[in-house]
Amino acid sequence: MIKRLAALTLSLILALTFVGCTKEVNTDPYVIAENNDPFYDEMMETKDVRPIAVMIDNDTDAARPQIGLESAYMVYEIVVEGRATRFMALFKDHTLEKIGPIRSSRHYFLDYALENDAIYTHAGWSPKAAKDIKTLGVNNINGVAGDSDIYWRDNTYDKTWHNLYTSLKNVSDRADKKEYRRTTENAIPEYNKNDEIPEGTDVLEISIPYANFYKVTYKYDETTKRFIRYVNGKTHDSQTGETLSAKNIIMYTVKNVNLPDTEDKGRQDLENIGSGTGYYFSDGKMVEIKWEKTARDSKTKYTLLDGSTLKLNPGNTFVQIVPTYVGTEITHKEPISQPMQPAE
Repeated sequence: MIKRLAALTLSLILALTFVGCTKEVNTDPYVIAENNDPFYDEMMETKDVRPIAVMIDNDTDAARPQIGLESAYMVYEIVVEGRATRFMALFKDHTLEKIGPIRSSRHYFLDYALENDAIYTHAGWSPKAAKDIKTLGVNNINGVAGDSDIYWRDNTYDKTWHNLYTSLKNVSDRADKKEYRRTTENAIPEYNKNDEIPEGTDVLEISIPYANFYKVTYKYDETTKRFIRYVNGKTHDSQTGETLSAKNIIMYTVKNVNLPDTEDKGRQDLENIGSGTGYYFSDGKMVEIKWEKTARDSKTKYTLLDGSTLKLNPGNTFVQIVPTYVGTEITHKEPISQPMQPAE
């Protein structure tokens, strides 16, 4: 009896010890802790929330100032016809009361909506984008066809076609009405729990002259540890009055060519499926990276040159996908300018 009691006691001790140990071992990489950066915690708390992607106008000065870009956790800027650019902004917070101006879809933006498993919001489309949205089964909300009732015109800044807006609450409610899935298992970008200064070279300024009428510049602000965004020499401001800035910038080049379509308007095709090299900027540092995208719906993999995964610092990210013909310049503390390497 005593032996049985001793054995039972030993088993209980081992069981309690095992339970105690398992409480200390946490395999979940998304642990909310008091010392985490608030942005990191917010992204971890909403990691299962399916994002909303919104196409935002940037054709000319008439499209600016926009509203909403300052609240996105990730913004893609890609060239469209005429060497203008357009934004696709990603949001986890679906309560924004105004966002826009909203513009139409181009087919290669779908690749980044798909890789982020986002509900895609736009107003109209190019012929190829219209076809691809249907073929690829993209969950979309179109401000021109089918969903125009949740958009409105605001002539405060423009009275032509650069004045269409919606709210993310409207989009969210319409997504529910369409019975779109609202959760995701698609991993968000990998973030550091707190700011970590990259091991790279010092950078003062990044210049991206997309066209003679449109030049983007980022200038590093040591006080805020952010890159302040400029357009044509002036700060890029939101309708809220906030100047746009980026904690992180991912920049790389891809080849683009004219896309023949039925309207012959010089629309572009993007050779974005493949791999190449680029740069990651954060905390005033520049790090060389590699990128790889194997399919339209596959997530772009960003790695350091040693093959390890690029982890972003907590904060918003601008992804600048730049045509190979653009002479991008990077100004370092030592006054030298380095042209950006073309995609492989």
